[in-house]
Amino acid sequence: QLLMTKPPIELVAAGQTAHQIHQEVKAMIRPGLNLLAIEEKVKDMTCRSGMQPAFLGYHGYPATSCLSVNSVVVHGIPTNYTLRVGDVVTVDIGVKNGGWIVDTALTHPVGQISAEATQLIEITKKSLTEAIKQARAGRHVGDISFAIQQIVEAAGFYIIRELTGHGVGKKLQMPPSIPNHGRAGNGPELKEGMILAIEPITALKPVKVTIDNDKWTISASPAVVCAHFEHTVFVTQGDPVILTAPSSSQTG
Repeated sequence: QLLMTKPPIELVAAGQTAHQIHQEVKAMIRPGLNLLAIEEKVKDMTCRSGMQPAFLGYHGYPATSCLSVNSVVVHGIPTNYTLRVGDVVTVDIGVKNGGWIVDTALTHPVGQISAEATQLIEITKKSLTEAIKQARAGRHVGDISFAIQQIVEAAGFYIIRELTGHGVGKKLQMPPSIPNHGRAGNGPELKEGMILAIEPITALKPVKVTIDNDKWTISASPAVVCAHFEHTVFVTQGDPVILTAPSSSQTG
């Protein structure tokens, strides 16, 4: 990756647009909402911002957002499904601006959900917060991985090991791969100017993952609730810049 001391303004703007899209989608989430309405909202807001959806057409992906419900782990193609009380839905979006890409995901409860699903969401979110603190120049990918694994497994939940975070920037998926489990101090060294998509992906209990016939949707078996949180982060010598968080928390 091109190593810079601060993120390009196009990247910062893409991150803020992605954050705003997430906020508007979050406000929509309720029982009775159709997934296609979320997809339409994401598409509309991305286009009105003058930016481009990073997912649409990526290796032939047919939509602007990935919407994964309950035991769908990632890459759920938006369908004509109406959310019900007790569902859990992950909204994963990518925004491209001036050639720079951010990638970010949030998991939402739909109405009242089970206590264990609530805890899974909270723990997965917490693991992302703690992992981001490790994204500093001189640390290693394993420091991020270890932070996630410790928090998720201490709470009794399961890390879906087949899926990882990744570098991002001029492309949607770039090195390094960022596993959600590992040993502190291991893996590639982090350097100032790296752009990382850090994304813990978890399940209530041990699962196997399968790819559906659509070649995209990855589902958990047995069918248990899964959670997924993701931020795009810019590595500096000090606190990382969380590009897809509100601008007030830009510097940690």
